[in-house]
Amino acid sequence: MKENEQYKSLIESLRLLALDQKEQLEVLPGYTCATDEIISTFCDAFLLLPQIIERDFISRQAIASIVRCFNWIDLLSRQENLHNIEALDTHEYWSKARGFARKALEDMHVKVEIPDLSYIKWIDD
Repeated sequence: MKENEQYKSLIESLRLLALDQKEQLEVLPGYTCATDEIISTFCDAFLLLPQIIERDFISRQAIASIVRCFNWIDLLSRQENLHNIEALDTHEYWSKARGFARKALEDMHVKVEIPDLSYIKWIDD
């Protein structure tokens, strides 16, 4: 994956996480488990953070916000009762995760908007 693609996947995964539940469900294929896709899309992109940092694509403040977001998502992902559509809409953990994602995007000087997920190869049953 090229450097600009790594950066793009991080931005788009944060955009997906930052959306309200209704918008998240609209951009994800209906056959996916939305909570799992949101978490895994961000965690996969987070693994590319070292390469993004090495290229000086983002500020230290943005890095800190992204790491805070990852730590929260890691905690959230361990809560099995939060892996459903209702929790995605109403639970404070998901609300806080959205806030962390929005802060990271703000620190990166990127707008919260509908993500471009065309780089993801979806596999349906």
